[in-house]
Amino acid sequence: MDDRQPLPSAPSLGSTISDIFVTPSEVFQSLKNTAPSHILWIVPFIVLLIINIATLTVLFTNEALKLEMRDMQSKAMEKMVEDGKLTQEQAEIAETQSESMGGIMIAFGIISAVIFLAVFFFAGALFLWLANKTILNSPVGYEKHLELYGICSWIGVLGGIITVLMMLGLGTMTATPGAGLALLGSFDPVNKWHLLIASLNIFSIWQTVAVGIGLSVFSDKKIITGIAVAFALWFIWIILSVMLGIAR
Repeated sequence: MDDRQPLPSAPSLGSTISDIFVTPSEVFQSLKNTAPSHILWIVPFIVLLIINIATLTVLFTNEALKLEMRDMQSKAMEKMVEDGKLTQEQAEIAETQSESMGGIMIAFGIISAVIFLAVFFFAGALFLWLANKTILNSPVGYEKHLELYGICSWIGVLGGIITVLMMLGLGTMTATPGAGLALLGSFDPVNKWHLLIASLNIFSIWQTVAVGIGLSVFSDKKIITGIAVAFALWFIWIILSVMLGIAR
């Protein structure tokens, strides 16, 4: 006979959405030893998908943003020609095909965004769990770290909404709430330093702090320790994304 007491219920979705912005430590304290709650990560995942799809739609339909995106693609093609990865003729054919496949490009972009976000979301939670388990000796499992990541994603949701509004208001893809504002009118998609600067987003930093607080609560370590681990993982991701050319 199993005499173990059932775990208390996880905090509600509404309370986690509001509290992650003001009292993240309390959110994770109330989440740590509770029953699994799929809604805490499924809902933010779906909302992030919607925002990504909306952002792509804006990029492909707004004339100013679409023109800027084509200019960035042209610069990237020129760089590939200079590096010998493409011939001039191949680059011209690729640009012509890209311009003539508007609807298909939107659909392809949306499918790619869904796949990328799914991989990023679940792999992100996996790396948080592994780091917390191996570095901070946390006994909390993967599912709770998935909930942690989902809850912290509400900060990214707010950042995504503000980013879209800024891009529409200023008419440029580099209008993001962060260091990218310094590159308005001069952003070069093949310049690694520009990619690195554009990655320094206020909301990404805020979300990383929240993740770090969650890691510290789950491992019973000092908050500064959890935040240090979170920022170490974040910096590794930024460097990798810049080197691979997928940073923005």
